[in-house]
Amino acid sequence: MRRLKVVALFCVLSFGVGVAQSLCDYRTPETYVQDLDLSFYYRHWDDPATAGPDISSGRLFLDYNLLKDSPSLGYAFVGAGELRLVGLGFAGTAGQASGTVRRYLAEGLPYFAFGGVESSWASGFPQPGVEVRAGLGYGHFTDVTPMAKAYRIEAKLLTLGAIPASLSEETLVAIADEIGRMAEFDDLTALISEIEAVIEAETGATLDARALLAIEEIVKETGKERYCGYAVQLGLGYELLDPQGGEQDFLLTLSADGALAPEPGSQLLVRASLSGPYQIMEQHTLTLSASYDFQLNDTTSFTAEYSLRQVKPKGQLPAGDQSASFQLAFNLERADLSLQVTFSKVAEAPGWTQDFLISVGMDVI
Repeated sequence: MRRLKVVALFCVLSFGVGVAQSLCDYRTPETYVQDLDLSFYYRHWDDPATAGPDISSGRLFLDYNLLKDSPSLGYAFVGAGELRLVGLGFAGTAGQASGTVRRYLAEGLPYFAFGGVESSWASGFPQPGVEVRAGLGYGHFTDVTPMAKAYRIEAKLLTLGAIPASLSEETLVAIADEIGRMAEFDDLTALISEIEAVIEAETGATLDARALLAIEEIVKETGKERYCGYAVQLGLGYELLDPQGGEQDFLLTLSADGALAPEPGSQLLVRASLSGPYQIMEQHTLTLSASYDFQLNDTTSFTAEYSLRQVKPKGQLPAGDQSASFQLAFNLERADLSLQVTFSKVAEAPGWTQDFLISVGMDVI
């Protein structure tokens, strides 16, 4: 099974390599990306033939990302949490969050000094864990949303038959640059006219009203921001709150963040953090989170998320929890269909808790 997972991951990454090389090579002077995802479900079923409710449980998921990066200064806030409900009452929670400010040592170079806060919590621990951190790092993030929209415009025009062949790399970059300058235009019509001129100059085709409307819809669309890059941070920290209720310690800290847009319709985000005193292998806190969004087509999307939190007290076995969720959504002309599977496990549990949910909505008349 582990080999199967590795092969599947390799296939997903390989699928987008051709586009990712040019998509993630695109650069903008400043990057600002903000994304908030919220999902909730609850099921209550009470069979009168049995005593009490047979099923009464639900989950609330929250995922938030904020990223601002420029040649001299950057900051980021990442948070993910889960709330579990049973019998319309609180049953448990888990999550992690971090906030970081980066000051680049030289404009245009990826070396930076940072300071920030790291926190994680789970209902199985007496209190949240909170750390303050500072140190040095390497890496940079860039907003590639304009380039992703340029690729989507190309694909849409090819589907409509509005252009005879794929656009050149230079034309795609020119379209992305115009989209990146959207705030400089007085109105959206002026921007669409510039994009139209760029496309017609290469193809020699005249774009009709249907093609221009498709371009406008893609340009003004929100909620599908894409960004690429990474940041590796090494430093020192101090434990403001120990999750096990123990003494506060000075810490060695290591964290890594990564973002990849394998192709215009997908986004992969990964974050890992490790901290502990100088005997870090004997006593540490480890957190890991990853998410993958993939827009298969105009009507179908796939989302996968994973989180891990592990606390290793000195001389004791690790404790913690992990969860994974997968969702496949179909937005059809007269119906909406969603398939969601969630797995969760605490360290001492013998197996995984499994939730499977199917929801359907349909306009009959």
